[in-house]
Amino acid sequence: MNFTKKLTHSIRILFITVFVSTCFLTANVFADDDNSEFLKAAFSGSIETIKELLAKNTNINYQNDKGFNALMIASQYGHSDVVKLLLENKADVNLKNTGDTTALMLAAKNGHAEIVDTLLAKDAKINAQTTDGITALMLTIQKGQEAIVNTLITKGADIQLETKDKVTALIIAALEGKQAVVEKLLAKGAKIDHRAADNTTALYMAARNGHKAVVETLLAKNAAFDLPAINDTTPLYIAVQNGHIDIVNTLLTKGAKVDQQDKNKATALTIAALIGNTEMAKTLIKHGAKVDHKAAIGFTPLILAAQNGHTNVIEALLENGAKIDLQNDDGVTALMWAGLHDHADTVKILLQKGANLNLKSKKGKTAAEIAKDPAIVELLKTAKK
Repeated sequence: MNFTKKLTHSIRILFITVFVSTCFLTANVFADDDNSEFLKAAFSGSIETIKELLAKNTNINYQNDKGFNALMIASQYGHSDVVKLLLENKADVNLKNTGDTTALMLAAKNGHAEIVDTLLAKDAKINAQTTDGITALMLTIQKGQEAIVNTLITKGADIQLETKDKVTALIIAALEGKQAVVEKLLAKGAKIDHRAADNTTALYMAARNGHKAVVETLLAKNAAFDLPAINDTTPLYIAVQNGHIDIVNTLLTKGAKVDQQDKNKATALTIAALIGNTEMAKTLIKHGAKVDHKAAIGFTPLILAAQNGHTNVIEALLENGAKIDLQNDDGVTALMWAGLHDHADTVKILLQKGANLNLKSKKGKTAAEIAKDPAIVELLKTAKK
């Protein structure tokens, strides 16, 4: 992989997913028998059909090939009267489908508050988890059903439970930008610096997704702001990478380490230069970022900006003391990189700022010898004269 591509870390969002089949009307799911008619009636909310089939002693807990039963289906689609009827007739409130999803999870996920209350009143297991460790509370947070979140927490939902990836309800709330939920979970004792399997925290995910209010809430509660996550990236680093300048300012004001390095020895300024965010670069420099810091293989912010043709970033770096002729481990300078990648405007700026035309790479090549575009080669040769 190209080194510069390695610097922009792709962070896997820890989406919480329950695979809920909605294809209840396909032939292989609903054959022509009473059991399948029972599921159809639950899907459509036909309470009279449900009553008729119950009178014929239809199996109230019958599950299709995906493990769905009538109670799950009615709960998913919000048929409150059907749910009550099934429960009155002793439907098993805690049956699970093939993914270990329950009726309570389906009702919570789809925002059916009345059904959630009904199921809980019938002793639905509030802390049941899917095969991936997902709970009703997590699903509800992800879907933004704050009223149901409050109900579940009040009724005893365990806020510290983790998914298979060690994701907690707090991390999900932060990822989704649910400030009120974050505040409630923290008030209930949620572990603020809990780290998921990839070492991401609630603060990291809020910073990544640009949720400033959540970031401020977490910082006000003393969340650790320099904990390294995947590839040793920090909340500051990931906020820079995703262009969230307000969050960058918030983290820096709080005391985040401006030059903390990732596994490639890159800093936040390295990334700002790479992606060409001039405002971000200036902000980081204002807070003391080292303008000539060398990442792995000797890449400086100036070299990366030149390689990608970010002339505004180059000017900002040079105005703040960046050394124009630093070479990477292969002896390649910013001017050489700009020429190699056909950035004529960048070459002109570097020449105007006094870049040395005579420096050679470790392969003994000057900028003019490395450049490919004939116009840039001519520009460099002319400048040398």
